Amino acid sequence: MRASAETGLRLTPGTVLLATGGDGVLLHCRAPVAAYVPPAAMHWAARGAAVPAEHAAAYARCLEAWRAAGLLQDTAPQDPPLPGEDLLAAEAGLCRAHPAVDRPVDRPVLVIVSSPGCGYCLHLRADLAANREALARLDASVLLVGDGSPAAWGARPAPGRMEELDGAWADVARLGTPSAVLLAPGDNPRILRGFGAVSAALVGLGGGDPGRTVREVPTSCSATVGAGPVDALVTVRARGRTVGVAARGPEPVRLVAGLAAEEPAPVCGTGYVPVTLRVERPRNVWLIFRGGELVARSRSAEETLSLLRRIVAGFGPPEDHQYRLLCGALVHADGRAVLVPRNWLSYFVVRSSPLATSGWRPCPDPYVLLEAAPGGDPDGARPVLVHPSPLTGGVRRTPVTGVLARPPDRPRPAAHTRGRALAAIVNWLARPASPQQFRAAYALVCGLPVHLGTREESPAFLTA
Repeated sequence: MRASAETGLRLTPGTVLLATGGDGVLLHCRAPVAAYVPPAAMHWAARGAAVPAEHAAAYARCLEAWRAAGLLQDTAPQDPPLPGEDLLAAEAGLCRAHPAVDRPVDRPVLVIVSSPGCGYCLHLRADLAANREALARLDASVLLVGDGSPAAWGARPAPGRMEELDGAWADVARLGTPSAVLLAPGDNPRILRGFGAVSAALVGLGGGDPGRTVREVPTSCSATVGAGPVDALVTVRARGRTVGVAARGPEPVRLVAGLAAEEPAPVCGTGYVPVTLRVERPRNVWLIFRGGELVARSRSAEETLSLLRRIVAGFGPPEDHQYRLLCGALVHADGRAVLVPRNWLSYFVVRSSPLATSGWRPCPDPYVLLEAAPGGDPDGARPVLVHPSPLTGGVRRTPVTGVLARPPDRPRPAAHTRGRALAAIVNWLARPASPQQFRAAYALVCGLPVHLGTREESPAFLTA
């Protein structure tokens, strides 16, 4: 549902309002952003009803929070600017403000603006270091500025050009870090904002396809693990998509080399690929990280290689009737599964041994893959988890019987607690997603029991 006279809300492009009975959910189709809309606010905003004076201040706070999250546009009495027009004007002004733009380049130059206190920048630096061999072959220049002395990869720029660009693009940091400026022969400068856009430019400069290369934005726990150095980086495929797998230590290096050797043919484009998975072996335990999250651990190289194959395969595209959620799952030996927040998975992996004694094991797959149970009413079907069997490797479908979720961060009306929890759960749907996919995913999960509690309380609940 878009902004119109029907809703009374000016939704930003890509935002939908999903009606879920008396209440609703605002969801962004391209980014994992959502907001719960209580019944009263749904009545006022979506149906254009008058807001009682005693509730006007509270409703204004809701609108401001949704606007700050990027879900609403400002309401203006005159014609508003087109989406992104103010930002494009600001970027164009930055470009025109620097005489360095007037000097043509004979090959592409990507100037990345970094910041020493930015966790995304630390992760990007680690990716650049892991790709040093591929970057050395570039017929382009990659400069990293804003974080100490400028660093360069690929073709060396002309004498004095690095210092000129180092000073010229410092203002781009105002757009957030990491950001970048891409200079190309015969073309206007392009400003790129954010880890994803900068990584896509690096993949493209290396001859790869950004749309077919897994480029995951780091999570909050990536700075300590994902920003560390690696000893090897290989590229493997998942049904047409490329995935970067890195290793630290001699035994993990040999293991990921063996994984790459299983490829039926050389991967097209041996250029830049971000690190998505990482294998380490501290002492006698093998660990697999996705970004900064621990997703699996084992005692043997054979089991670790099997887990890696499974995780890599999970990055392949889903079927049309399946839904990928950015969360975790626990499966019980008696044939049931529960969903958990994604950032709880490391906690469960560390405690996998005591959980196993009560029949539970965490699934290492990068996404939770759901579909409707076969033979049921499509409008009221319960979801099943689609995952490989740990014994046979074949596809297994396990009924999902509940969701573990965080309690509200502050007291909320009891009538809204479940609606807020469901808003958070449907927000796990991987982006980009269409409004139809949101509605279908919500229909799958809306009937599930939701068990509220902290991460530390969950083992007691699971083993009771």
